[in-house]
Amino acid sequence: MLPANKKLIYITNVKIPGEDAQSIQIQCMAKAFHKVLGKNFVLISPKTKLNRDLKTEFLWIKLAVPQFLPRFLRYFFTIVFSFFALIFNSWFDKNNIVYSRDIGIVFFYKIFGFKAGYEIHKPFKTKLGHFLFKILKNKIKVVCISYALKDFVISKYKISPKNILVAHDGVFLEDFLKIKEKKEKLKEKYLGLKKDDFVVLYSGSFQKGKGVELILEAAKNLKEIYFVLLGGKPEEIERLKKIASENVLFLGKKPHQEIPWYLKAADLLILPFLKDLETINYCSPLKLFEYLASGRPILASFLGSIKEILNENNAFLFDPENKEEPIKKIKFIKENYHLAKEKALFIQKTLHEFDWLKRARKILEFFVK
Repeated sequence: MLPANKKLIYITNVKIPGEDAQSIQIQCMAKAFHKVLGKNFVLISPKTKLNRDLKTEFLWIKLAVPQFLPRFLRYFFTIVFSFFALIFNSWFDKNNIVYSRDIGIVFFYKIFGFKAGYEIHKPFKTKLGHFLFKILKNKIKVVCISYALKDFVISKYKISPKNILVAHDGVFLEDFLKIKEKKEKLKEKYLGLKKDDFVVLYSGSFQKGKGVELILEAAKNLKEIYFVLLGGKPEEIERLKKIASENVLFLGKKPHQEIPWYLKAADLLILPFLKDLETINYCSPLKLFEYLASGRPILASFLGSIKEILNENNAFLFDPENKEEPIKKIKFIKENYHLAKEKALFIQKTLHEFDWLKRARKILEFFVK
């Protein structure tokens, strides 16, 4: 763990709070780092209308970065303003650790001699990001969200494996353990369905590659089952409603803190990613770990880095290229639900490995080696 007089300073240009995955992930890690480090953790991010008066249990410095500026300039001002914030608060100590998902921020602080950690979630899209990482590769600690991404980074950048830690995303288990109501009651309360209705639920965005079309196809062939979709933009929902069967329920986006109740109201959770999902080979989907924590059976595409978490012991898997397969699997699960519950119970044996607090401790131990 960090020495008592040192801080972990998490700096980001991401708008917080937000419903996108990166914003939620940063919020979760900030909470986890604070629980482990207490006053020795600080989050620094841009000030927005949504967070101006928002109070948190951890120390949070909100930078007055003009939001009307182009992204590149906002990024620049985040770096500059955070720099002065550290000086103003007497934290300009090069033994403090600056941590970020932004390679430019990590590069800037490493130049000034800080210890730095970079959390990488996917290959770089820009030549600048690639260039900066190439310079830093063996001078910083790198946290990868999957083993597949670690292998990619080592292969492409010839980085020393000792400087890389694999830490999948996670979940706050207590958010699920505190829910004591039975599934049947949750089904009536949150979904407006009868307790005996069989429910397949998807939670997430409707972007290309997420496989929502596979869910709609399954719904048309399994009219006796309800398919519930959480998420999606209003315009996406309206478009899909026109082609969806009557047994599909679009509930729209829900506050992240409410998601556990909806997941635990379902009989089966589905993760139908497609091969054309941009991050499929390296991702560590937040929803996957929420699914795991819910204690409900999971049906998922057997693709990419998902294979690092799911297998035939803890989930039902299918080939998304075969549109008939998920339909057959859902029907089988409904008719053999005792087997599905056994797989869900198997998950509970290893679930503690994916707690946000354990992830935070693992990262901190890696930094002080």
